[in-house]
Amino acid sequence: MTDLLAALSRRRAGLFGLGVLLGLAVPWVLTSPFYLGLLINGLLLGVAALGIGFLMHQCGLVMFGVAAFIGLPAYLLGIASNHLGLGVHLAVMFALAGSTLFALAAGALVVRARPLPFAMLTLALAQMLRSASMLQAMRPLTGGDDGLTITFNGSFFGLTQAALGKASSFWPVAWLVLCAAVAIAWLAAHSRFGQILRATQANEERMRFSGFDTYAPRLAAFVLASFIVSLAGVAMALNSAFASPEALDFATGGHSLVAMLIGGAATAGGPLLGALLYTWGQDAFGATGYLELLTGIAVVVMIAAFPRGAMGFLIELWRRVFAGRGGA
Repeated sequence: MTDLLAALSRRRAGLFGLGVLLGLAVPWVLTSPFYLGLLINGLLLGVAALGIGFLMHQCGLVMFGVAAFIGLPAYLLGIASNHLGLGVHLAVMFALAGSTLFALAAGALVVRARPLPFAMLTLALAQMLRSASMLQAMRPLTGGDDGLTITFNGSFFGLTQAALGKASSFWPVAWLVLCAAVAIAWLAAHSRFGQILRATQANEERMRFSGFDTYAPRLAAFVLASFIVSLAGVAMALNSAFASPEALDFATGGHSLVAMLIGGAATAGGPLLGALLYTWGQDAFGATGYLELLTGIAVVVMIAAFPRGAMGFLIELWRRVFAGRGGA
């Protein structure tokens, strides 16, 4: 049995590595800058949705204030590059470290709360950061209402600032960020850490009586989810070279939250599928002039028709098809 599990793990790792390599070739197949840029937006939205989905599936906690970990690392990247004079690689590490430390400090306060207060507290954190970024006293650092235009020092793995703004040259960055986020979430979910989180969600009182610490794992899950979302925020800032208060607004986080609900949170691929569907829908509906109306209808229909998300429906369909073949 042990040998079989090891062989399956090696096979999964090999298939994942092959997928990573094949994904890097997408710009040679999808040559349109517009559609490639649209796909990049979907991937980065999927990374943010993956972070929310991980926390929701493992802990039963919904992060309404996800925008805090999209906008904060973008601002930290700009501050590190523009005002501290750090090279782009150090600026990225500074942004991720600062955002993660903020998640640790904030999470220490909010993860004790029940699901609904937790959701509202995270939303309050995002709105607090948004208000702080627009303060007149913060204008020299953040640009105030106008936002912060980021000037990178040096190149990012050989990509200049101009190259990072082009879809074809930025694609490897977006793809590798997505692959890293999926790997982190999958490994965490399938580890003993993930088992403890799911058991705590099912019956926290029993876990405490069994001698398990239920606070530290939940805090670690919040920090990990925030780090995954921060990867999306840094990648978006690298691509746009801009940070604005809009990135900290509820609507920004709402996109990733809706994408997660559409795709489903039970698997790592669900939020990604939801993000791709949501991005495609935004583009298609925007051309009609009825973006909000059609988006609202589509989201309600999707969630009502597929309570477990689009990925959950596809997995169930796959199982039924193979079960039918096995019975035949």
